[in-house]
Amino acid sequence: MIPEMPRGSPPRSLADPALSDDPAAGGLARRLGAWDLMLLAAGGAIGGGIFLTPATIARQLPDPRWILAAWVTGGVLTIAGGLVYAELAAMFPEAGGTYAYLREAYGPCAAFLYGWIGCFVIETGSMAAVAVGLAEYVGAFLPKIGAHTAAFRIGAFSVSTGQAVAIAAVALLSVTHYRGVREGVRIQGAFTSVILVAMVALSIGGLARGHSIPFAPAARIPIGAFGGAMIAVLWSFYGWNEALTASGEVRNPRKNIPLGLLVAVALVTLLYVGVNVAFLRTMTVAELAGAARPAQLASLRLFGAGATLLISGAIVAMAIGCTSSSVVPAPRIAFAMARDRFLPEALGTVHPRFRTPAFAIVVQAVWTALLCVSGRYDQLYTFATFAVILAYAAAGWAIFVFRRKRPDADRPYRCWGYPIVPLLFVGSSLAVAVATIRAQPRETLAGIAIMLAGLPVYFWMRRRKAASS
Repeated sequence: MIPEMPRGSPPRSLADPALSDDPAAGGLARRLGAWDLMLLAAGGAIGGGIFLTPATIARQLPDPRWILAAWVTGGVLTIAGGLVYAELAAMFPEAGGTYAYLREAYGPCAAFLYGWIGCFVIETGSMAAVAVGLAEYVGAFLPKIGAHTAAFRIGAFSVSTGQAVAIAAVALLSVTHYRGVREGVRIQGAFTSVILVAMVALSIGGLARGHSIPFAPAARIPIGAFGGAMIAVLWSFYGWNEALTASGEVRNPRKNIPLGLLVAVALVTLLYVGVNVAFLRTMTVAELAGAARPAQLASLRLFGAGATLLISGAIVAMAIGCTSSSVVPAPRIAFAMARDRFLPEALGTVHPRFRTPAFAIVVQAVWTALLCVSGRYDQLYTFATFAVILAYAAAGWAIFVFRRKRPDADRPYRCWGYPIVPLLFVGSSLAVAVATIRAQPRETLAGIAIMLAGLPVYFWMRRRKAASS
């Protein structure tokens, strides 16, 4: 049981039992290297958005210059976020990621509210969405798998073959992470590597064999249209920071966390821009705006029909890798909250052999499976959109809090371009938050209500902790 860290306390030491690699201390095992963290961060970001949002963006920005400008801008802002998070993660190389930074910067209440909605809505909802999406991708090869084909019935309750495949994927991938963080991440990394290679091939093919991008006289684009497109762009990038929830399992974190994270965000940026160049060199903007599967269409025109099947298989691998990377965040956040005694202690236990937050992984798998069956995962995730972006902005601002309150703290990595780079990241996050409120006012209010519903739980757990102390 870990005593409460008072607000303004120094960063935890690696001698802390929650962070230690000593089995006797009951800590998580530090078995991940920079390469593992890079693949985990890349897998969290490349979740299908890059193959879905280009059509939406092309409808809002009917000019190749503006489309590429939006993706380059998104990449620059993502790299800015990586630079900010690299400093924070190197300062606090422990389980929980954003939860830990908010706790140290703003106190336990703010961190709890993020962890509350993170564990039970954001992470599990997105994992269910990706798992069901995986089943739909598999359905392209096996037509009997889908949302409208019943697998079995229990009374009036029916489970589709698509839901059954999604639940099986969640269970199987959770087992791989249960048995060891390195084992789970290596399997995830293998699938993520497939889509990375496919994206490299598509980018190079577009540059080598595609037609020149037809640049007409530059069109005037309303600022609102560009802002709307940027929401889609940034959502295609989001997810890389969730890998930092596993910071407590990275060996030599002072070096490997910044290295793995920054390589990941730079690689994702290059690939996203490269893939969009390939799209624009193989189809007109009007064709891109109407393309349901732009990657398959681009590969068909570049390499022929056989390559389309390979790209479809790579997208299935991407979905598996993204589902696997989604297993990581919520159990680590729950683990950190339990070690801070804001969730039941069982969630903070470490498997004596596998050295993973095993019970938290099991709880997540069960809850995610229920979300897959319920069909409400996408609605939950939509509700949490505003909270996610707000947490990004708050974590970005935390770097200013720590520079002021802890000027002499050990910083293995210092954010390049401070204070301009953090301000860019925070400003862009707040801009997307405002745009989200305008676009989804009801969903935003619902998300705020879900987050605030955690307050009674927080005060109840705080009283229990005070009583036990």
